[in-house]
This record gives sequence, C-alpha cells and structure tokens, in this order.
Amino acid sequence: DEEAMAQVVEPTKEIARVAGLQGITGGFSFESCNDQGEPPYRGVTQMNFSLPKDTEPDHYLQRIAKTMVASGWTDGPPPGLKPFGTVIHKGPIMAIMAQDATYREEGYVQVSGECRNMVDHHNDRKTIAVDITDQLR
Repeated sequence: DEEAMAQVVEPTKEIARVAGLQGITGGFSFESCNDQGEPPYRGVTQMNFSLPKDTEPDHYLQRIAKTMVASGWTDGPPPGLKPFGTVIHKGPIMAIMAQDATYREEGYVQVSGECRNMVDHHNDRKTIAVDITDQLR
C-alpha cells in the first residue's frame, strides 16, 4: 500500500511544485483496475488547484503540460490508453488535467499509478479518498 501511494503522491507533488500551482487541495485513494472492485488496485491522487482568472483554462492546462514535458514527462498518455483531457505521463504514471466541471474556477490533475497492488481493498474503505493536502503543499 505504501509503495502504491508513493508512486502517485510524489509525482503529484512534483507537478504542483514545478508548475507552481496555487490553491492546492488533494486526496488519495485506491482504485480497482476492473469493474468488479477486485484486485489488482492502483493508487490515485486528485489534486485541485486555482485557475488564473486572466488565462483561458485550456491554455493554462497546456502550459502546465509543456512545463512538465520540459521537466522529463512525456506528452500524451502511455501507449494503449486514450483518456479525455490534457494528458502527460512518466513511464507507467499518467496525469490527466482538466477544468473542474462543477467549480469552473478550479482545475484538477488526476495521477494514476500501476495496476499492481494485490491487496483487496474492496471492503476496507480505502477506495474513499483521504485528504493529503498537507503533503502536496
């Protein structure tokens, strides 16, 4: 569990720091890699941040992606995946960025790790996000 968490929390912290994101909040949870809610699981973070009022959201998200690509990430998703949004990846770690549909003044980055955690989190409530805001700031 600790390894799966570190696999996504550290890259999320890197994105926040390198991109200079403001107004950060975030959470971590485990997500089943299948529709039955069974192992394997992966770690997932969701980090919300403030969008600048003077910049068009899609342009700002593209700027974050370009900043991260210049810092060692790769543009687009890992091979074989086709998620919606602005996407970058570093090896098997994928970050999807978009404007929040409800809180339009916020953007979010969802970072997903590898589907390799075989601990069964189906009934232990670890699929419900826990606040990791302090770790991200």
